[in-house]
Amino acid sequence: MTGPPAPEGRHSRRWTSEPRRTDNAGQRASTIAGRRDSASVARRGDGVVAAVWVGREEHVGMVRTLLDEAVAGRGGSALVEGEPGAGKTRLLEEALSAAEGLGCSVRHGSGDELWQGYPLRAVLDCLYGDGAAGDRGRGEIVGLLNGDGADTPTTETSLMAAMDRLLAQVDEICAERPLVVALDDLQWADDASLLMWQRLTKAAPRLPLLLVASCRPVPRRRELDRLRAGLVERGTLPVRLGPLTPEESERFVESLAGAPPGPRLRGRVGLAGGNPCYIEELVTGLLAEGAIDIVGGRAELTTPDGGRGHLCSLADRIGFLTPSSYETLRQAALLGVEFDAGQLAVVLGRTTRQLLDALGESIAAGLLSDTGDRLRFRHEVIREALYADIPGSVRSALHHDTARALADAGASAPVVAGQLRGVSGPMTAWAVRWLVEHAGTLNAQSPVLAAELIERAIEQGWPTDADRPVLEERLAEAATLLRRPQSAGLVRTMRDRTQDPARRAVLGFMLSSALMVQGDMAQALKATEEALAEPGLSVAWHIRLVACRVLCHADLDRLDAARAEGEEAVAAAERLGDPLAEAEARHAMAYVYYRLGREREALRHGAQGIARARQIPAAADIRLLMLANVAEGHDRLDEPEDTEQALDEARTLARRVGSTGRLVGMEARSAEFHFRRGRWDCAAGHLERAAELKVLDGWIPVLVHGMHALILGHRDQRAAALRHLERVEPDALAAGTAVLRDAGHLLLARALLAERDGRPRDALRVLLPVLSDEYAAGMVHERHWLLPEVVRLALESGDAGSAEAAVAACEAEAAKAPEYPGPRTAAIRCRGLFAQDPAPLAQALAYYEGGSWPLLLGQTLEDLAVAQAWHGDLVASRVSLDRAVEAYGGLGAQWDIARAEARLRTLGVRRGSRATRRRATSGWESLTPAELKVALLVAQGRSNPEIATELFLSRRTVQTHVSHILGKLQMRSRTEVAREAALQAAGG
Repeated sequence: MTGPPAPEGRHSRRWTSEPRRTDNAGQRASTIAGRRDSASVARRGDGVVAAVWVGREEHVGMVRTLLDEAVAGRGGSALVEGEPGAGKTRLLEEALSAAEGLGCSVRHGSGDELWQGYPLRAVLDCLYGDGAAGDRGRGEIVGLLNGDGADTPTTETSLMAAMDRLLAQVDEICAERPLVVALDDLQWADDASLLMWQRLTKAAPRLPLLLVASCRPVPRRRELDRLRAGLVERGTLPVRLGPLTPEESERFVESLAGAPPGPRLRGRVGLAGGNPCYIEELVTGLLAEGAIDIVGGRAELTTPDGGRGHLCSLADRIGFLTPSSYETLRQAALLGVEFDAGQLAVVLGRTTRQLLDALGESIAAGLLSDTGDRLRFRHEVIREALYADIPGSVRSALHHDTARALADAGASAPVVAGQLRGVSGPMTAWAVRWLVEHAGTLNAQSPVLAAELIERAIEQGWPTDADRPVLEERLAEAATLLRRPQSAGLVRTMRDRTQDPARRAVLGFMLSSALMVQGDMAQALKATEEALAEPGLSVAWHIRLVACRVLCHADLDRLDAARAEGEEAVAAAERLGDPLAEAEARHAMAYVYYRLGREREALRHGAQGIARARQIPAAADIRLLMLANVAEGHDRLDEPEDTEQALDEARTLARRVGSTGRLVGMEARSAEFHFRRGRWDCAAGHLERAAELKVLDGWIPVLVHGMHALILGHRDQRAAALRHLERVEPDALAAGTAVLRDAGHLLLARALLAERDGRPRDALRVLLPVLSDEYAAGMVHERHWLLPEVVRLALESGDAGSAEAAVAACEAEAAKAPEYPGPRTAAIRCRGLFAQDPAPLAQALAYYEGGSWPLLLGQTLEDLAVAQAWHGDLVASRVSLDRAVEAYGGLGAQWDIARAEARLRTLGVRRGSRATRRRATSGWESLTPAELKVALLVAQGRSNPEIATELFLSRRTVQTHVSHILGKLQMRSRTEVAREAALQAAGG
């Protein structure tokens, strides 16, 4: 056969007895080598070839178990599913290699879209391709299919006769020795082969027969969908290959590059979304380009972007898409990692309905994911490859045309500006005109984009004399919002240049804001006074400038004057009826009362200011600022529901207006909130989203990686915690108060790991800076979280002076904020720790028992157990220890359990009889609280994305939980989890 003609319909093709290949082993090798879709064989830089099975050990074990059962005479079947590149073909190869080692007869073949019109072609190629015996078996089946002659189409009768005989032949092979059959690319098998495969799986349990098929999610076929559903229902083991976890990806990279990845390479590999094949292509391509070097025992990129030559091979990896889907996806790559389907339709000049098939194929293939209102590239590196596949000059022109089409369709300013950013060369007259008209809106939503485009326009000399001052003013505004050091200078220059009093007042307001951001309140006050002296000032601008003056007075400790003037400003704004002016005045008054220690009054003004700001879009930024302040106030007062409500509203608003800077702050604050409430997996999800936003503020890596490391450290995952600490620059805390506010988690993580390594004095040295005036000023309302740890470590290190200083510092924090229960309770705990007195520790414990503070509850119970043991009350100490371990266990805080046991063991106290039984390592009882929640949602039939949304987790976190659940329960599928959950609910 030279190749099939065009298909003529189901079961209509004629056969000859000529086999497609003559050697089954050679067929298997060529198939796997030619169309390998896994990163199973890694090419190191030195040319050494190493088999890699990182992240697939569990799946190999599942197939090995089936193989052992088949050899014992109890056959079975497995269906290996996963996106292209997940490792399906490699898993089949592993099964066949193991079967050969056990003396089994092995057969392998694959579906081929070219042969779908030839009935039973896929199964026959699979079973008969190894010499004369295979030719005879194939010839007999082909004869039955051909029926009455060469010109007669295959009938249903002849097909059923051929299938019956084929089943009998399989029986004959199994009578000699166990048989393992692997069929790759089931999605391309002909319909008759699908039906035959179903019959074989029904027969397998009574034979020493193992059937293993692999299948991609695309193309979608009704016959295939029915087959898959039927196979799983009748006991076929589903083996789903999901993406590698970040930890597995790093281990895989180490096997490829010869060393663990450094921060830049780790970030680059993260763009592959855990796909083994994409990771292999990316890393081996970078190695071939010489873009990776081993530095300090780490494999690291030699350039920030690491080169781009490897992207061509990655683009080839999605060549299985139809041409329409490929081109649609390539155009989508211009819109970014996330995009709106409606906007894509606008750019392509088509309706959204016309894109359904192309987008549906990409979603089914695992290349796109649905985030609710947008679509997202699941593997950013594939988006990069598609983007790089467009020639540079064409790409630039496409970006410009896309920007104009989106602007005409009414797209938001950040969306249009994002396309203009991709235009290389000078900006066109249309682009500058658009920028002049929309720079103000763009500043409110994405000041980074605004500053970049305005600077380009000014440098190119495009603006007219009338437009230049407008763009310069917007540039200064962007610089202020971005907290750039040059912002005040830019605004001052423009203010001094203009003669228009009204514009000078506006620029004076901006200058005051810029100086306040920089912390120069004296100069901010001076600028405000100068602006207030401008003639012809409107009432609204007068109120807003007075609000600036109130903020300056409050920060300079002139609180009485600030309060009196602030009240007048609020009253004037109410009379005027200007929502923005009143929002500014309320914000200022909230800050005054906050400084006075009257949090309830501060929250009242904040809530009223937010209500006014909701009335006009122009007040979005001040509304976001007040929401953050209100959330923080409620959190300090231990009012979690109000805190969460304010944070949710702020995140929603920040996403809607495209304020990336504010959004990253809200995600970070949400992570803090959930961490303290013991929802550590939820906190990790917020941290991941904050990190993805890629805002350059120095405090973000300090908080994000510091908190991540702290969570992992508590859970005794030392290596993973260290990797997060490595991502924080060593001198990150030298930036001053702007970063110290968020340094607590980082310091605690560093101290925890030092103590875990047996270096308590080093742990204490990490925390001692919090006793300094600099840290006291920077860590406003945060320092009391760390001071009890300073007391404990100082006492254990024999440094009574530092312990006493920490007690005094905590009491001073409590005195400054009498309304807040957190500092007050921390001070009580510090006193109890220092004196080893159970009474104050029990008093602190009463507060933590009444709230949702599981970590502090566990730590205080641990401290109480130590104090009780010192006083000789070993029975009470054991009870407190057991309760501490229970609190820690709910968090998965294994390090804290180990530390508590070690501290009490030296005092002669061991856990009680119930507590001495460690958490089970398998079975339903072994699930952590977080895993139990996920397991119950799995049992309800929820998908991983749905579970992530329900529990506010990242999808990677959910995937990791599901993997752990299957491992602990020793189950193979989500269906088995559902059955076990039903048994547990029924008391079984």
